[in-house]
Amino acid sequence: MKYGFSLIVRGDSASPATFDAMADKAEALQFDALWASDHLVFPPFITSSYPGRADGQLPDDWKQTYYQPFSVLNYLAARTSTVRLGTSVLILPMRNPLEVAAQFAEMDNLSGGRVNFGVGVGWYSEEFAALGYPFKDRGKRTNDGLAIMKKLWVEAKPSHQSDNFSFENVEKGPKPVQTPHLPIYIGGNSPAAMRRTAQFADAWHPFKITPEMLAEARPVLNSALEEAGRLTDDFPIAPKIALTFQDGPAGVGQAPSEGRPQDIIDTLRRFRDAGATEFCFDIMTETLPVMLDTMERFAQEVRDKV
Repeated sequence: MKYGFSLIVRGDSASPATFDAMADKAEALQFDALWASDHLVFPPFITSSYPGRADGQLPDDWKQTYYQPFSVLNYLAARTSTVRLGTSVLILPMRNPLEVAAQFAEMDNLSGGRVNFGVGVGWYSEEFAALGYPFKDRGKRTNDGLAIMKKLWVEAKPSHQSDNFSFENVEKGPKPVQTPHLPIYIGGNSPAAMRRTAQFADAWHPFKITPEMLAEARPVLNSALEEAGRLTDDFPIAPKIALTFQDGPAGVGQAPSEGRPQDIIDTLRRFRDAGATEFCFDIMTETLPVMLDTMERFAQEVRDKV
């Protein structure tokens, strides 16, 4: 089982000192990965609602400070040596995939081959509109972008023809250190996300999911994998879930939650039995003291007991 934590890249606590402290703690405790989330701009909501909070709103301090994953992960690539660095998740359809392919290949080189590429289609329609990208075809453009990126990472002179991009025999380096390419994690819980996972990914990365929901989704994922001609046994599944230590009921799940160490251990075991192989943990109180304490307590009180 692998374990990682979402970096505090947004809000009042986000800073280089926070990134340094989290990276130092992750490597000292031998965690597997640190993950950075992604937003570019914050227009007022018209039809959108943030799925990560019960009130559907974005915290005001996020709108004032939200570091881009490229900046944070490249910064940490030079300041770490063992922990993997990933996006959870990069919103690919509101970016040019040729540029993203170059940025991640370079990041993989700068880190010595320690980058995970987590991808999502996005939910914030007003952000897409502000950036000039259509929202309704974001799934199609995500698939197109992933196909392009894999070609650019693997082939010497790739060509591509689609509704959105057209190029022939282009050359671009450096290639990623990892072969055949960076591990691709596909975010999202929908059947379309699972089909995308089967077509392009090395791991499925569902969000706000319970062990029971994961067990129910496994047949859908397995069917998509079989249709794509891929093996279903031991396919990596890396849920992104909340983690909070307190005296109370279950400590991990699809919503902000509280729990004693044994509650958390029991819940993670249920995730494991449902097929999870890796976790990305979010904390709900995004301050550095709470994050460092949570990382320490997880390593000392939970990790070896799952």
